[in-house]
Formats: sequence, structure tokens, C-alpha cells
Amino acid sequence: MNNCSIKTLKLENFRNIKNTELEFVNGINVITGENGQGKTNLIEALWLLTGGKSFRGSKDKDLINKDLNEENRFARIVSVLENDGYEEKLELLVADTPAKKGRFAKHNDGQLKRAVSIVGKFYCVVFCPQHLALVSGSPSLRRKFVDGALCQLYPNYIKVFKTFEKYLEQKNSLLKNQNRYYFEEFNETLDIYNRHLAALGYEIYLKRKEYIDLMSKKAKEYYNKISSGRENIDFKYLSFGENPDDFYNLLVESIERDKRAGFSTCGVQREDIEITIDGENAKDFASQGQQRSIVLSMKLAESDILKEICEIDPVILLDDVLSELDFKRQEYLLDNIEGKQVFISSCDENRINLAKSRKYFVKEGVIECM
Repeated sequence: MNNCSIKTLKLENFRNIKNTELEFVNGINVITGENGQGKTNLIEALWLLTGGKSFRGSKDKDLINKDLNEENRFARIVSVLENDGYEEKLELLVADTPAKKGRFAKHNDGQLKRAVSIVGKFYCVVFCPQHLALVSGSPSLRRKFVDGALCQLYPNYIKVFKTFEKYLEQKNSLLKNQNRYYFEEFNETLDIYNRHLAALGYEIYLKRKEYIDLMSKKAKEYYNKISSGRENIDFKYLSFGENPDDFYNLLVESIERDKRAGFSTCGVQREDIEITIDGENAKDFASQGQQRSIVLSMKLAESDILKEICEIDPVILLDDVLSELDFKRQEYLLDNIEGKQVFISSCDENRINLAKSRKYFVKEGVIECM
């Protein structure tokens, strides 16, 4: 089993962190400071090394320091990783200048053809306050949770998902502007999009279902231990179809509804994961404590799946989440991530009494080791 950890991190123009170089321990790293000073920015920078989207839902241009002029709008993240005893250098550049826009990545100083190629070089699991709404929140939160996990596990999933998003955007644009097209041209173009979306949607469905089935088994075991066996939880993928023909036929059947709405009304972009507790919908019947235990179980299951499939212990990022959990759940979480490299952010360092941890203090984007 490989063990990957971050040895050093250099940030340049990343949000409010203008310039910093840090060394980390292969254990628990605690980041403290008041709200709005840059703690989450540091956690976010570490997450972006996985090649995924920001867990805060930010656009790339939002990652760049707002005080820069138009010609110099870029942010750089440079890390040295220790992977099974060997050092690797990983670099991500986010640019938003007239001459250069987008993400650009390097591995061991070699330019990668596409920034998405950074996926699979570094693995981590992030747990933030937004995730505590996974049970009670909208279906989009649950889809993002599954899709984010799959993007780390299977680099090809990102390509499929982005291609799906491209065709969906084009289909929605066609529906929104349908009056600009002749009847035959509109129908032919719409059918092309529907065929692409059906094929790609089926691929997404298969991976999501596979992941949810695996996560369900592991999360149920964790929840059983947290709750001392008082309740049982379950997960079910609520899909529009189960085979390629289903996906295409449903898209065809929804054409008139889509035309009235001006956007695509069915497909994997609108599916959900149903979470139940003792057979009842957890969104409506689970207490806040039960919901947090469910989410905690899901995140621990995510870490186990990464370890099992990728054969590597992921780095754990806990962004101001311990303060949202009671002592029992805090203790359970920390016990189950023992032996991994962990980054914990918190407004109050006294609430995190951890031996053998290195602490950092953040103020106005300046980070110092305490």
C-alpha cells in the first residue's frame, strides 16, 4: 500500500495568499486563524492538486488574487509530494490574462499536454461544512459528491463528464433559441444531441451506480458503529433508466416538455441518491445528529474506496468541520483517520487538542508556522 503525503507547498497569488512557502509533517497539520483570513484558501489549494474543481464551487478566475492587474492575473500552486519514498513535484497554474486563460499543469517540471492529466498524481478526501448538507440539501449536492469521488478514481470519467456537460449546454442553448431554427433543422440537431447525451449518460450512470453500491456497503458499516446499531441506513440511486435504450427513449419522450421549459428536463444531470434511515427518507425523518453521522460515514467510506481502488492512503482535508461535530463524532472521525496525513482548519486552536501536530496561523493571507 503506497503512502502519499505533501512535503512542501508554495502558493503565489492564490486568492488572498500572495506568496508563501510551507513545510508539512506527515501527520496532523492544524491551520488556525479568524474567519476570512485564508484558512480555507490553503485547504482549497491542496484539493486542487487532485485536478478536480474547487469544492467551494468557484470558477478558475476566482482563484486568482483580485489585486492583480489584467496582464498578471495568474495563480500558481507548487508542491513536492512524497510518494512511497520518492519525491514528485506537482505544479498547477491558473491563468486569466488576455494572452493565456485556463489551467496548466506540470509534473516533475515536465509540461503536461492537458491540465486534466494531473488527475491520479495526488489523492485526497476533503470534508467541509457544506458536506453536512449532503442528506438534507438538494440532489445536486449528492451528485457532486459522487462525481467528485469518481473523478479521482477514474481519470477517464472526467473526460466523459465534461463531454456530457458540453453537449448538454449545446442542447439547452438550442432549446432556448428554438425559434431561430427551421423545424427540420431543429429536430435533426436535437436528435444528434440526444443520442450523444444518451450514450454518455449511460456511461455516467454505470459508474455512479457502481460507486454508490460500493459506498453504501462501507458507509452502512461505519454508521452501524457510530450509532451502536440503533438504526440502519441505505442508499439508492434514483436513475431515469438502466440501459442505453432507456436513456435515449426518455430523452425523446421529454422533447415537448423540454421545448416548453427551454432546457433539458431529464437525464443524469437531474438524478438523485435516496438516503434512508430505517426505511424512511433521511432528508425528512433523520435528526441533525443522525444526518451528520450519515455524512461522516459517507466521507470515511470515500477514503476507504480510494485506498482500496487506487492502492494509496489519501491525504485528509478537514475544513472547519470539527467544530460542527459533537465530541463523540469528532473522536470517531479522528480515530478513523489515524496514520494518514491530515490537514485541519479551525478558528479555535484550543478546540483541537492533538499531540504531535504542527500548527500554522493565518492572518490576512500570511501563514506562519507556530
